[in-house]
Amino acid sequence: MQNRLIVLVIAAIMSFGSVFASNDSTKYFECTQSATAPSVAMAKQKALLHARNLLATMVNGKVKNVSQSYISNNSLTGDTADEFMTETKTTASILLKGAEVADESVVMEKKNRYTVYVTLKLDKKKTLDSLCKNISENKSLSNSFDKGKFTEEWNRNK
Repeated sequence: MQNRLIVLVIAAIMSFGSVFASNDSTKYFECTQSATAPSVAMAKQKALLHARNLLATMVNGKVKNVSQSYISNNSLTGDTADEFMTETKTTASILLKGAEVADESVVMEKKNRYTVYVTLKLDKKKTLDSLCKNISENKSLSNSFDKGKFTEEWNRNK
């Protein structure tokens, strides 16, 4: 009974904001989303979809900001700048597929409805390392790419 009460309190707290996102986390991009449906499977599927969308927004926002800052601070122009943006966006999209479910909880609501809370996380260091690796392996970008400066932009952009 006490565990159920704790879950209900957590569910109530989460329902006030329905979205918990932590872009300030030092190790991970993390977000929690919930969904309610007549079946656990359907609620989980919806919650995962919402969480993936939020995580994609967080990661793509950071990648875009860092890339634009890197481009402007390193005088990349024209085709090189466009290719740089394309490479980072493509890499981020691939990385998002590897996001892990960090937590999941199911709450049975009234009238046979279920609310599922799902937390996804994606390692920030692995994301940065993959971005740097893919840019470095791109023949047209590798000569002008400075991993140290890109990493500085990444760390500066919270």
